[in-house]
Amino acid sequence: EDTAAAARSGDVAVLATPRVVAYDLFPADSPLRALYEWDPLLRFVEAVLDRGALHRYADECGALNLAVMGEGDQLQWHFDMTDFVVSLALRDAEEGGDFEVAPRLRSAEDERYDAVGAVLAGGGGAVPVETLDMTPGTLLLFEGRHSLHRVTEVRGPTARWVALLSYDTRPGTRGSDRLRRVRYGRD
Repeated sequence: EDTAAAARSGDVAVLATPRVVAYDLFPADSPLRALYEWDPLLRFVEAVLDRGALHRYADECGALNLAVMGEGDQLQWHFDMTDFVVSLALRDAEEGGDFEVAPRLRSAEDERYDAVGAVLAGGGGAVPVETLDMTPGTLLLFEGRHSLHRVTEVRGPTARWVALLSYDTRPGTRGSDRLRRVRYGRD
């Protein structure tokens, strides 16, 4: 299959098995919710990224997630629906569960279908793919909308836990109905 053409059309099968706790399920007194809703954290992310004003993702499910990945779970290559994600590693798997990313692979001006296709085909070649250490306590800021990324298969009985805090340069950004159905089982 021509993976560049598949990337162009969006017709790529994605294996996604993590379980998630959606934003609207976090109790009001949750420390993770308090962190996400804390204005100084938003100002910190804005300062570090230096891209102007940021807004919390306006999606009731996807704004804040706790991703839980157990034995055999993986998340294949994808782009996020938000501009930026802050990942906070809370618990590491015994083996696997590695975060791999092709940073800033595409832009709003250039989708770079051939480069995306090369990564999807497993032969990134000239496309740099990095494996980032996500040990507990790691705070990772990255451009999810423009950086192709995945989490490799988790092995062992210890689940991998990562909090995902989402931000966008535009106010009111929400996930698609399809994403809500697939990821959260919501309509």
